[in-house]
Amino acid sequence: MRYGSTILLSMLGAGLATACSAQTPPKATGNTGFPAGMSVADRKQILQVSGFDLSADLRNATRTCDDKERIAKVGIGRRDINHDGKEEFFVLSQNDCPGSNGKLHATIVFLDPQTKIYQNMLDVDGQPRIGSQTGTAWPLIDITDGDKTTGFVFVTGDNRYLRTSTVQYRRNVALARLPDKTPPGVLPSAGWATPWSTGNLTPGQIAQIFTAAGYKRGPKGWGDCDGASGVRIPDEEEIGNGSPVMDMNGDGHPEVIVNEICEGDNSGGRFTILSPVPGGWRKVGEGQDRPFFLTTRSRAGWLDYYEGGPGFCHERDRNDGRGYMSVGQFAESPGGCSGR
Repeated sequence: MRYGSTILLSMLGAGLATACSAQTPPKATGNTGFPAGMSVADRKQILQVSGFDLSADLRNATRTCDDKERIAKVGIGRRDINHDGKEEFFVLSQNDCPGSNGKLHATIVFLDPQTKIYQNMLDVDGQPRIGSQTGTAWPLIDITDGDKTTGFVFVTGDNRYLRTSTVQYRRNVALARLPDKTPPGVLPSAGWATPWSTGNLTPGQIAQIFTAAGYKRGPKGWGDCDGASGVRIPDEEEIGNGSPVMDMNGDGHPEVIVNEICEGDNSGGRFTILSPVPGGWRKVGEGQDRPFFLTTRSRAGWLDYYEGGPGFCHERDRNDGRGYMSVGQFAESPGGCSGR
């Protein structure tokens, strides 16, 4: 059930990065495994909010791959990362289901003092590095995934860690009113800082993108939901095998995904894909929920994707240079499209 304690202690102990040496440093060591006196119900709950379960004999963590339950290799670590006297749980695993990316995956779980229920506060691919902090404040966390490092900050209103870019994007989208105007012959993404990030988009750029996707700003915000939910650029982890701002056709310029979900809509809403063209943005795709990208490309170089939404059978879309169109169906699990 466990990864080696050396790996876990390297995550939890003194080897972790510190944000500022003048602040309170992290504890020198962490602990591994569940506390000896922890109830089976609590152990099970921690595993479940991390995407696992506890086997019937209570000896192994399990996960479901292609509708089949299998034993999972999981490591459990503990550390009080905000110095409030209560340990948080680190669940370390590997994405080893058939067809998955095989990456290291980390989940941090804490006991919510209000609900008295264990909750997932961070769930990402990569290795967490805990920064220093002051008092009982939640520290900054850097996640290293290959050669990419992403910063996360705890947001009280969400009761979980969010990307620092997401927090900055939220600030800017609240100010997005008048769309930028791009001169003729110039791409609207010209001069964007790399790596591309929603947090780097200015209010004017966001307004321009929403307008190009066909939305207007009303008294309660952007979109047609009358202020209940509404238009947004999705978070990084919501786009399967991709990003909401990414180069989809290999030309070196970023496409942008816009999603609208109205309150009460359980289908995931609708998405629009915009591509930069001289003087503005052009719609090149749309569909249900959000796109989940595949590794295949069209002859024109555009990545294929399947549309999200309920169920296990989804529309598969391809862009041969004239915009994305359905070219068949994609079964999310074996037999998912049988009978259709």
